[in-house]
Amino acid sequence: MNDDLKPWSVTASRITYEDRWIRLRSDDCLTADGTVVAPFHVLDYPDWINVVPLMPDGRVLLTREYRHGRNEIVLGLVGGGVEPSDIEAGDAAMAAARRELREETGYEASTFVKLLASYPNASSHSNMVTSWPALGLSRAGEPCFDPGEKVELLFTDLAVILDDIKSGTVIMQSMHVAALYAAESWLRTRDVEGLK
Repeated sequence: MNDDLKPWSVTASRITYEDRWIRLRSDDCLTADGTVVAPFHVLDYPDWINVVPLMPDGRVLLTREYRHGRNEIVLGLVGGGVEPSDIEAGDAAMAAARRELREETGYEASTFVKLLASYPNASSHSNMVTSWPALGLSRAGEPCFDPGEKVELLFTDLAVILDDIKSGTVIMQSMHVAALYAAESWLRTRDVEGLK
């Protein structure tokens, strides 16, 4: 490890844009060697979660929905941001995982396993994403989508979707890919009741 690496100092900071989805913070920074970096823009998102819903037969529940950044229908995982109501519930990431699974799919899970925590983009995003395999799934009702949201559900074998990702047949959000590989690795090392 290099002891010469030090965090930048922030000499000024301002919010240059904010709405219900995102906050853009513009910082004036000074590096340890005296270089001025101004402005440096940081996207202040809430923390995110991903859920890998696993059926007893080894299939994974995936979502298909429109993603405007790519202007495409994209295959992915249940996911979303941690909301203030989740924070009030205690373990905010777990509460968000439970809520998002129920809202997007209509399913509930008896067990969530905290599997992977990572930074979506530590250079310019302030948040963290936590991924959770969800086990013991049962249908609890109909999905409850946010305005403008429409999600299609797809069950597929975990090995098949990983092969499709490796071959390039399917392109997914990178954090979802990481969560799927982490879930596959986790399953290989455990005898999970009802799976395998």
